[in-house]
Amino acid sequence: MSTSDSIPENQENNRAYPEELDERLREILSRRALSVLASTPLEEGEYIAHGLWGHELAAKLGDLERDEEIYLLDVRGREAYEQGHIEGAHHVEFSEWASPDNLSRLSRDHKIIVICETGLAAAQVVAGLRLLGYDAVVPKTGINGWTQTHMTGKLVEEFQSAKYPVKRVPPTNGHAPAPADAIFHAPEDYEYELIAERIHEVFSDLPAADNVDGHPAHIITARELNSLLQDECERDGIFLLDLRREEDFEGVGHIEGALRMDFDAVAVPGNLELLPRDRKIITICYTGNLAAQLAVVLRLLGYDAAALAYGMVSWTRTPTTYLYLKDIQKADNPLV
Repeated sequence: MSTSDSIPENQENNRAYPEELDERLREILSRRALSVLASTPLEEGEYIAHGLWGHELAAKLGDLERDEEIYLLDVRGREAYEQGHIEGAHHVEFSEWASPDNLSRLSRDHKIIVICETGLAAAQVVAGLRLLGYDAVVPKTGINGWTQTHMTGKLVEEFQSAKYPVKRVPPTNGHAPAPADAIFHAPEDYEYELIAERIHEVFSDLPAADNVDGHPAHIITARELNSLLQDECERDGIFLLDLRREEDFEGVGHIEGALRMDFDAVAVPGNLELLPRDRKIITICYTGNLAAQLAVVLRLLGYDAAALAYGMVSWTRTPTTYLYLKDIQKADNPLV
């Protein structure tokens, strides 16, 4: 059995990435990916890693004197949206957010905050929006960080009991750093059109943002990943890419065999060459936010990639576990 055959249906329901992209499109996407990833704030300031916690979102929306204009974009299914959403949120289907009509409604003058059930689908949309030059971010815990949902108890139990094995050794593979002068900017008009067409192609074949378990396409759970890694034949088809800081890779621990690479440096040409095109790349971060963003970028570039749901929080107890649980357990904001 091949690796792709063993991954659950919701992980493999889109094979839209081509074996060979048009060279002009590949060049544009690669250049754009380098600019977007390299300009990502990872250490300090607001919206680190293009994310925020649910309680931070509540504070921003409650601040009548805030400096930035915010546009809420809810990409959950229509039924979930109608059952309850954040006041003022605009709805668009996950698979259709990049259609020309939907993109025409967005403004680069607003901070676009993308909302889904868990943050995992929204992070994928954020990656696409940023490639197109929109200033977009994601609540890391999704709607669960805004109000408690049917998933809250399940997530608490899952993260409190996370205990898959880790290795605590320093990374052995070096990689080139991200360019220090990268600045986020909008693409040229002709680049925008080509990138938007490619993004819509990739997303339009995807199912609704969240299936019954709350996991969108190209997301793999810790249980599913662990099962694959236990099978020697399946493991050969998996490539683990860990995006966390070096001190956490070693100190908190990592999944055996993972390659560590800084998120902002992945699209450096020499670093992309370290990634295989004949294996499924599983991206790993702290909460799943950056991993889901990168999985989209890699798929647009022609790689077969998926993100570990909820990052290392779902694999083992980490310092981030407390922050994640605190965000969803104290969420009590209203829906309309």
